[in-house]
Amino acid sequence: MLRGHDFVDGDPFPNDRNGHGTFVASTIAAAANNGFGMVGAAYRADIIPLRVLDAAGGSGSARIAEGIRYVVDRGAQVINASIELFQGSGTFNVRAMSITTAPEIRQAIAYADRHGVVVVAAAGNLGDAAVPSRRLAGSIIYVGGTTEHGCVGDYSNYGPGLDLVAPGGGADAAFAGDPNCAPGAPAGRNIFQVTFRRARPAGFVVPRDYRGTSMAAPHVTGVVALMLAAGTLGAHPTPEAVEQRLEATARDLGAPGPDRRYGAGLLDAAAALTAPP
Repeated sequence: MLRGHDFVDGDPFPNDRNGHGTFVASTIAAAANNGFGMVGAAYRADIIPLRVLDAAGGSGSARIAEGIRYVVDRGAQVINASIELFQGSGTFNVRAMSITTAPEIRQAIAYADRHGVVVVAAAGNLGDAAVPSRRLAGSIIYVGGTTEHGCVGDYSNYGPGLDLVAPGGGADAAFAGDPNCAPGAPAGRNIFQVTFRRARPAGFVVPRDYRGTSMAAPHVTGVVALMLAAGTLGAHPTPEAVEQRLEATARDLGAPGPDRRYGAGLLDAAAALTAPP
């Protein structure tokens, strides 16, 4: 754990007040032999912890953008953004938005790209076929969520900017003709990882109710960290080269070839690290 920052309270102590961020960080880099058995994908990676979301999981786009620039300036090589933007409130008035809709975040992601920093982002959880967009394609890797059955999760956005999918848990989407999808069947298992309950921050647990693209994105981030550490693409690959490698080695799902629901397909860590160019 490297020195981070709390952009909510404005101090150098980025303590998680929710549990979501700890779950995501654990998926990327939880230590081996930690007493739970939930090892992170890149368990020896360094983490720069930032707090940009309040205890309820809310934030403004300016604060998120400030956090992105902060870690770029401090030598981060890959950024995980398990966040989503939306407009409106209530159950029926919410509209999904790509995170690049916010000009501050868009400029911060472009800043990361210019400095060779890979940005991995959750596609979002409103089942929207128009989000994420293709804005800043090549500068951001959008990740959708799949279920235990290999189907798109019923929550996962699947717009034209979707790059690939990774495990997100939950129930299958109702996509007719997709052999992996059984929307009438019981939901698959959710994603398990070490974190804490918001009401009891002193006690670590492995909750069973975490699902969504926020859980899918850190699987990709962990694999990117492994690729960078192993020098799979050389010493200083561009974010676009990393994205292309992940897409070229993904397992095809749904219709043959890249498609709107799955992007290039399901993340394949072993292939991304070892397959011939």
